[in-house]
Amino acid sequence: MAKTASIWHAPHRPLFLAAGIWALLALIWWHWGEAMGVAAPVLGSWGLWHGHEMLFGLGSAAVGGYFLTAAMGWRRGSDPVAGRLLMALVGLWLLGRLALVAVGLWPDTPVWLIQPMAVAYFLLLAAILAREAATARRWGKLGFAAGILAFGAAEALYLRAALTGALPDSTVMVRVGWMFFAIKISIIAGRMVPAFTLNWMRQTGLAAPDPAPGPVAGWTALGLLWLALALTFAGEELVSALALIGAGVAQGARLVRWRGWAARRNPLLLLLHATFGWLAVGLVLVGLARLGLLPIAEMDALHALTMGAMSGMILSLAARAAAPRDGGPLRARGSMLAAFALVWAAALVRLATPLLPGDAVSLAAGLWCAGWLVFLWGYVPTLFHPPQRPVFSGPRARIVPAGQIVQIGPRHER
Repeated sequence: MAKTASIWHAPHRPLFLAAGIWALLALIWWHWGEAMGVAAPVLGSWGLWHGHEMLFGLGSAAVGGYFLTAAMGWRRGSDPVAGRLLMALVGLWLLGRLALVAVGLWPDTPVWLIQPMAVAYFLLLAAILAREAATARRWGKLGFAAGILAFGAAEALYLRAALTGALPDSTVMVRVGWMFFAIKISIIAGRMVPAFTLNWMRQTGLAAPDPAPGPVAGWTALGLLWLALALTFAGEELVSALALIGAGVAQGARLVRWRGWAARRNPLLLLLHATFGWLAVGLVLVGLARLGLLPIAEMDALHALTMGAMSGMILSLAARAAAPRDGGPLRARGSMLAAFALVWAAALVRLATPLLPGDAVSLAAGLWCAGWLVFLWGYVPTLFHPPQRPVFSGPRARIVPAGQIVQIGPRHER
């Protein structure tokens, strides 16, 4: 019983676990449910439900796990969200999944009943983040709570569009959902990747130029993403596509400045660089596909961002949280590396599906499921050990006056 209770000692534990389980089950239900005799019409079509659950199901659980973990570093001595409050949050996430099942089983369920069930998780998550920011007097962190509220509003609009056919169009809301993740990855990984790379280079005494943050490219990329989002809402296909391509190029310029080749001996760090690479490439591919310049549709190209960047970011964070710790740099578990390989192989196959013979979608689905199964196999055993902090990074290194590199103890997450 005590071992099971340890799952509720830190927010990333049950929420990353929920994300991994749902990544597996939702895909199985979507792709093979009918063959197993458990299919039911949901959200008007299986495609709408699939897109919704990848973004607002899988994605929202991972977002909660990350932000609540990051909030532990907003004030010294802060305890993680745990116990009954964490159980309530996960329960509301499950309620959101059940709400969509109810739509499939009882299509006449009124929208006004479904929407509160689906967005309750976002409301509680935003309230917790706002409380943590106010307690720490870190008023700038209220933006995280506002972002979660906006994500919840996007889900409410998505459901309204899918269930009633009312504007905005559900395709627009799919675009809004993945752009939320693109923006968050740009911000979160844009800070993590160069900082973790610099820390590792100092720990190992690697003689190489320090990773350059590239603030101009960062702000340019972020500004273009926000512009693309606004233009998408306005229905400006051409200009929004150009903004996406520009954002992808700017993200690529940032990545080059972060010295990823110097991290080739650190698999966890290298995979974080690769995840950001998926973001840069995915934005360009979606923009080109929206312009009709690729032999694949935009919804096919979108998988570079969802299966490549979004899933890569979730796996990167979970792999770091589950990494063995011995006082030095975090070490990757073999199961996590295998999970990356399978999920990203699925992404490549899915991108090429229109160009491949046979049932390539089933191959991509099989690789995806295998990847998340391997992830769960490696992640679940780590939930029964005492949680360690910091969750996503190892000990920090610093340079002493004599130039000797030493390690200092873990610090709180930021």
